Amino acid sequence: MTAQLILLLLLAIAGRPGDGGAEPRNPAPVLKPFGTMGEARASHTATTLQDGRILIAGGFHRTHGGEDESYTATAEIYDPRTGRFSMTGDMTYQRGGHTATLLPGGLVLIAGGWNLMGALSSAELYDPTSGTFTTIGSMSMRRGGCAASIMNDGRVLITGGTSRDVTASAELFDPVRKTFSAAGAMTVPRYGHTATLIRDGLVLVTGGLTRREAVLSSAEIFDPGTGAFTAVGDMTAPRARHACVTLARGDVVVVGGTDGTSWRGDLAVVERYDITARKFVRIPDLAHPRARIASSLAPLPDGGLVVSGGDATIERLASSDGKTGPTTIGALDRAYYYSTATTLANGSVLILGGYDDEGQTTDKAWIIKTKTN
Repeated sequence: MTAQLILLLLLAIAGRPGDGGAEPRNPAPVLKPFGTMGEARASHTATTLQDGRILIAGGFHRTHGGEDESYTATAEIYDPRTGRFSMTGDMTYQRGGHTATLLPGGLVLIAGGWNLMGALSSAELYDPTSGTFTTIGSMSMRRGGCAASIMNDGRVLITGGTSRDVTASAELFDPVRKTFSAAGAMTVPRYGHTATLIRDGLVLVTGGLTRREAVLSSAEIFDPGTGAFTAVGDMTAPRARHACVTLARGDVVVVGGTDGTSWRGDLAVVERYDITARKFVRIPDLAHPRARIASSLAPLPDGGLVVSGGDATIERLASSDGKTGPTTIGALDRAYYYSTATTLANGSVLILGGYDDEGQTTDKAWIIKTKTN
């Protein structure tokens, strides 16, 4: 037997170098249905607590073809250790489209949003130790469709929103005093935008809708040192109800949204904000346009992103290089809007709720297994 033939036989038995003769190091993600929440929800929030559990709060219900709508004050907890959902205390107010921010001490700030009475100015804190919500007063104005971002010093910046009119105002929540204070004004009124903490403690605000429902391409940065907002140029596409996430190296990826050209007007456009060059750069598009996805983007431990919502398909975006196009990794039973996607401690992604094209909300949950646990 020749040496070459012996080598081929050994490779066939042992597998290629690095394989270890076993499964690939990075098996393909697997999407699986995963039970149901305590009730159907869309436009709710899902917040990771300090102990790894997920707080799911508020949202609205739609039934009978979307004709009947109601908001909920209920909240529940998903525990990754048991894989179960359990109800916790109710919020003081029914609300959906609100913000939920984990504070340094472990409490969760719930602020703004809408219910059947209109936009809300109220705020409350969730204590995971007692499982209860406590009201803490109100913001300076009603804010539906506002955005919140926690800063390095623990304060929370809340920007924009709409009630009778769209506002450019902003305010800061102090977690020590549990009070709100004015934080100046953005360069333009906006709601349905995003606010994302970036390097050096700055907050990047992108897109959204302004007066007369015009969709914005503009972006600006809030500097907590000066308390001022500064315009930083336009995105490559106007967009609202989109999603943003900060990459490990500090850049921000901006995904999907609507450009307002029609009732749907969904975008597949993806771009990256280069924090060094202070400009937006177009990177490969999604395979499927999607909007109403503000909470449907989940970062993965390897630097990739899971993009869900706005379409039945789930895509994985290798955002670390800005060159590799997205890949489809699974599909839900239908498209869902205003759902949430949350990265769990083990690298899996939990997808919850939303409403479908018929306007009906769901209580369904799914898990994307991104690695062997």
